[in-house]
Amino acid sequence: MGYKLGLILSMLFLAQLFVLTGDMISIQVIYTNLDAVSVIAGNMISSRGKIDQDVIDLVYNQTGGNIVSIGDENPMFGAVYEYQITREFTPWVLSNSPMQISITRSVIIGYFS
Repeated sequence: MGYKLGLILSMLFLAQLFVLTGDMISIQVIYTNLDAVSVIAGNMISSRGKIDQDVIDLVYNQTGGNIVSIGDENPMFGAVYEYQITREFTPWVLSNSPMQISITRSVIIGYFS
């Protein structure tokens, strides 16, 4: 009889562990997706010199996130341009409130291959 109670309790802990693992994997997938899109967006920003509507649409369609400029809005040729891509994530176990997952990158305006 005691082993049944132990089995039930261990299953509850195991279920919580699975949900926590699911949250961690989801965060990693979102971060990886943001990183991949940041490379494409960085190439577009470098060649165009700013964040235009095409870059905003690309980031939103690929990740569901937003892209914002950090610092100078109108950089000169050869200047370092920083931008941040953020996305909101609502975890099941890690937090009661939504989390902001963000990635910050920089490019040199006019330097693209």
